[in-house]
Amino acid sequence: MKYSPRLSTAVTRLTLALLMGIAAHASADPQLNGVSTHSELGNEQFIAGLFTTTLSDSANTILSSQENKRIQVRVLASRLSTRRFRRMWIEGMAINSSPAELEKHARDMADFSNMLKVKMIKGDIFSVDRTDDAVRVSINGVLLGEIEDVKFFDLLLRTWIGPVPLSSDFRQDLLTAGSIKPGPLVRFEETIPSEERIAAIEGAVEVKQQAEAAEEEEPSQPEVAVNKPKVKAPVAPTIPAPIAAPTIGGGTASSSDDEDDVDKPAKVALAAPKVGDNKAKPKPKPAASAPKQAALDTSIFDEEGEDEEFTAESLLKEQLYYSQLAKYTHKYLEYPSRAWDRGREGNIRLRVTIDRSGKVKNAEILDEAKYKSLNKEAKSAVYRASPYPAIPKEIKGEEYDFTFRIVFKITG
Repeated sequence: MKYSPRLSTAVTRLTLALLMGIAAHASADPQLNGVSTHSELGNEQFIAGLFTTTLSDSANTILSSQENKRIQVRVLASRLSTRRFRRMWIEGMAINSSPAELEKHARDMADFSNMLKVKMIKGDIFSVDRTDDAVRVSINGVLLGEIEDVKFFDLLLRTWIGPVPLSSDFRQDLLTAGSIKPGPLVRFEETIPSEERIAAIEGAVEVKQQAEAAEEEEPSQPEVAVNKPKVKAPVAPTIPAPIAAPTIGGGTASSSDDEDDVDKPAKVALAAPKVGDNKAKPKPKPAASAPKQAALDTSIFDEEGEDEEFTAESLLKEQLYYSQLAKYTHKYLEYPSRAWDRGREGNIRLRVTIDRSGKVKNAEILDEAKYKSLNKEAKSAVYRASPYPAIPKEIKGEEYDFTFRIVFKITG
């Protein structure tokens, strides 16, 4: 692997830490198992890397392994939407995990989601590492936070290689046991941040963490004894079982190659700083660069996610609502008759936006199937399903957007 001699020591350190590791620890550090690109609406969003200590082409083997692993996202888009990036993990965990797992890791899921406030731009490297004692989340080598329960890592990993991944091709390209094509491998390795970007992230995160620490250390107001009525603890919402990948049963494929005419209904299952008071102390004249640095620090964090501070309870409620919406859609799906007769199958991923009453405002296909009739039916079903269940009061915002996957598959 060749790098320009102009790369700084910081970039070199970052690259070594985020790739295969130094030779002294090569036998224990995770190795690159597979590389895959994720796109939406034909636009590349990021190139993903899955690192495993033991290379494998089996999703079950990797998920059950207790060895160190790493998920890595290298941004290809000029900017990666913070809101949609969060939603990818929230929805992926909801649809690939059991109700018991979701309840057990509710606090972990909320903590993880609240870490994702850094604006990610082209070249940024977002990593989640499963180590012996914690799950570590970082961007460009700067630690954003840790989660103590290492089993939480597998909930995240299922979003990529679980029963309902981003796409079948995305999962397949991650499960190559290290047999990665030269083109994707080179592109993955060459997608790295600049020295200036690394310094900006490091400075912004440090300032933010110092401000949060200062808030925690502020003296509290004197306590006044008050007789308070006892309040029952809130009951955690029940989460339904994860949605299975959509399967369509029955039928025999026909050899006819005519164009689609009239669709014959058939049931489809859905795959479904605060700054301290400095008035008491005279301050020297600030350096000329100080205002610029403050502006830079502020710009690192994404304002679009400021109203999405998750708690364990609020995240569970959102995942419950998401599961309800995905289940609701499948009741309106029909298998196009000619596609059924010809044995045509396909995978489709959609994004749907609804208003607070549940009325569909927009539906767009993120990943198309090969056959137009399947794409048309998937989108039509969404509008037939409108209005969806209304947005719960616990979920903020005038709109709610969610993504889900439909698999048209004939089994006989």
